[in-house]
Amino acid sequence: MKNKKGCNMVKIAVRRMGWYINNALHEMTVLRRVLKVLWHLTGVVATYWMAFLLRFDGAVPFEFMQIFLHTLPVLFVICLLSFLVFRLFSDVWSYFSVDDLVRLISSVTVATGVFALIIYSLPGQDAHVPRSVVVLEFILLNLWLGGGRLGARYMRRFQGDLPERNETGLERMLLVGTLAEADMVIRESKQKGLGQIVGVVGDDAGNQNVFLHGVRVFHRKMEAVGELALQLRPDSILILPPYNRPRQINKVMGNVAAAGVTCKFRTIPSLGELASGHLTASSIRSVGIEDLLARGEISLDRTDVRRFLKGKKVMITGAGGSIGSELSRQIAGYEPEALVLFEQSEFGLYTIEQELQSKYPNLRLIAVAGDVRREDAVRRAIRAVGKIDVIYHAAAYKHVPLMEKNVAACFRTNVLGTACLARIAVESGVDRFVMISSDKAVRPTSIMGATKRIAERVINEMECGSTTFVSVRFGNVLGSSGSVVPLFKRQIAAGGPVTVTSPNMRRFFMTIPEAVDLVLQAATIGRNREIMVLEMGEEIKIIDLARRLIELSGLKPDEDIKIEMTGLRPGEKEYEEVITEDENVVKTSYEKIWVMTKNAEYPTAPPIDLEKLDTLIFADDTDRLRALAACYVPENCFCRNPSSDE
Repeated sequence: MKNKKGCNMVKIAVRRMGWYINNALHEMTVLRRVLKVLWHLTGVVATYWMAFLLRFDGAVPFEFMQIFLHTLPVLFVICLLSFLVFRLFSDVWSYFSVDDLVRLISSVTVATGVFALIIYSLPGQDAHVPRSVVVLEFILLNLWLGGGRLGARYMRRFQGDLPERNETGLERMLLVGTLAEADMVIRESKQKGLGQIVGVVGDDAGNQNVFLHGVRVFHRKMEAVGELALQLRPDSILILPPYNRPRQINKVMGNVAAAGVTCKFRTIPSLGELASGHLTASSIRSVGIEDLLARGEISLDRTDVRRFLKGKKVMITGAGGSIGSELSRQIAGYEPEALVLFEQSEFGLYTIEQELQSKYPNLRLIAVAGDVRREDAVRRAIRAVGKIDVIYHAAAYKHVPLMEKNVAACFRTNVLGTACLARIAVESGVDRFVMISSDKAVRPTSIMGATKRIAERVINEMECGSTTFVSVRFGNVLGSSGSVVPLFKRQIAAGGPVTVTSPNMRRFFMTIPEAVDLVLQAATIGRNREIMVLEMGEEIKIIDLARRLIELSGLKPDEDIKIEMTGLRPGEKEYEEVITEDENVVKTSYEKIWVMTKNAEYPTAPPIDLEKLDTLIFADDTDRLRALAACYVPENCFCRNPSSDE
């Protein structure tokens, strides 16, 4: 144990010395160049003399000493010229590569070849200069020059912040990937001190019991990752392409969890960073929950979206929210003539405005603080650019349990706010009005879902004039404000417990960029009063999501972090839908986008009475608002007032 500790101390001391030498030389460019030249020329003299010593077993006869002294100037001049021609004095030793090695060997080959040609063409010289000396000089000079460069490259890994780094503080990493990718990671890791690679596991055929840059390669199938993790005890598992796809990552995590090992899971976004040599500690990111979604790659042709938005004046309500801000980012990239950001939250509006101003300095950007429920604010936003071409309406209350306690506020924003915005859009001649709806509008069990369904009805029943109204339904998005993922992360950071409402709770999930990308596509192709439905993929059990998040944090579910069942909250249901059984949907020519051929009109349901709603909202009459919601949405599943059970 003491010997190991002593070795580590020696290593650290050597590394620190190398760090100081390297940094000192980098500060003195002229001195560094002089030292390079001296190293080359000293090597010519030293290796030539060593060649004579080896030839004569360390005892060089006097006459051959004379030959050495007579021929050394010839070799010296030839080598100097060859080094200049092959630019050996100008290469960067700390980045010594195979190409540099080939150039070095070529230079030494030419130098020794010309030297041999000259000395053996002189009369009588071949009787005095042993041919073995020339061969030995070729070998020794290559070793001298190549060894110096390899030493400099080895020292480069200790530059930067090494004096403060402890050998034992390096993270132990197990790589999962092919040899080609592992090779690049190991080389970069050793040069930059990114971590200590303890092994490589992959299913490359024929690579069993081999070593890659001193790291053991285990030829195992993915099912054996857990077994190896148990044996090697890494701090983290770095999953490389092509194994960083959702199914493979889930498989690796499942195997590690089954083996009872706790560690962190990391990945690298792209091999481009490896190939370019730009891999840094920040490039190695933690595996996120979005990496575990078993969703296929979406192939979208955004030509129609660009043609539709380029040069247009666009307004986004709720621009500071999760969906609204991503809409703002993506639409800004389609080169609109002007972009109006309409948001009630001052901080949200400020944040997205600053971000877009920095990224798109030439974009005409207008930030308007206002409420969709106030006509004066909406009219002021539309007048800011003269005439709005397209409105994306993302402003809404979306938190289900919270809205069960704030029924009037939910109706005021989600229904009357939408009606106010839509009416002014028609009056102002807006070409297209796109409402962001929700899967909770289908057979709603909550006030939030019911108000979104009523809002769909409002814009479908409104006199639209020249304005095209389109609604787009989709499910939950990962990482949005109020979603379950940020809540779970906060609970894990606090040491638990993680609270799940029901073991059977299931939800559809999309990433925010994917959802918005599809919204823009659907909104572009949707016709008047159509409801566009986004294909959400497979449902995910919330309890499985919780377990994976705990494992991603390097902890064990039910041991390090407890999972507690709290029961369904008011307005919640165990599963979500994006259509009902009586709604016919037809797949469009765009992947993952469907359109409802029947807008679920209710022959027995009365038209939406906005004045009556306004009166009940003003009176804060929760019971009558619930009853009216049940009347307007006959397929609802919230026939009772949850507060009656409290």
